[in-house]
Amino acid sequence: MDITFYNQTEENTEQAEVLIKRIFEQVDTKEEMSVIFLTSDAIKTMNRDYRGIDKVTDVISFPDKEDDYIGDIFICLDRAKEQASDYNHSIEREIGFLSVHGYLHLLGYDHHTEEDEKVMFTKQEEILKKANLERVIK
Repeated sequence: MDITFYNQTEENTEQAEVLIKRIFEQVDTKEEMSVIFLTSDAIKTMNRDYRGIDKVTDVISFPDKEDDYIGDIFICLDRAKEQASDYNHSIEREIGFLSVHGYLHLLGYDHHTEEDEKVMFTKQEEILKKANLERVIK
């Protein structure tokens, strides 16, 4: 998979980029996508403007089925850090989770119903497990 990264924060995203590339090496596909790292303010604006929800979120995906390009994933690093702390796991696990979650949305998976959520979350955990990023309940 070919992934293009854009960093619209002042943070160094090099480790996150290496992590995401490693995760998606496990996914056998020729598709391309972009991952854009945003600040809390930027993702809040995007969430408000595109989804009508005026609050910070962790990840937003925009599918774009053009040739092999499947779309864009926007990840809020501030929320990723907060959630890693809240869930008592590593920032790597959280960034991995958000990138895979966003990727599955690009492919058309969703979690509006219990059944859809089970399918999506099972697929998500399969990908994360291959990357050694399983969720560990403490």
